[in-house]
Amino acid sequence: MNSDRIGSKATVSSNVVAISGRAPQISAETVSLLEELLEDARAGTITGLAVAVLRSKGSYDLRLRGNAAESGNQMSVAGMLAALQKMVLELAD
Repeated sequence: MNSDRIGSKATVSSNVVAISGRAPQISAETVSLLEELLEDARAGTITGLAVAVLRSKGSYDLRLRGNAAESGNQMSVAGMLAALQKMVLELAD
């Protein structure tokens, strides 16, 4: 997936209801990317994921799924994560 697709912005309507009385902050960009990835996975063009998720209260999840979790793909996944790390470190530039 190229960075142009990741960086795309779209307006997404939502029907999320806040339980705490305070409306959650929803990232339309995040929702749009997840919908796009789900569509690609259903089409068979995505066969694995290495995911880092930042939650609203500052916690995070790290997950490997599908082909990304298979032992023969460690170097590919490590390379993807190194590229992601580089992208994050360049955010301040």
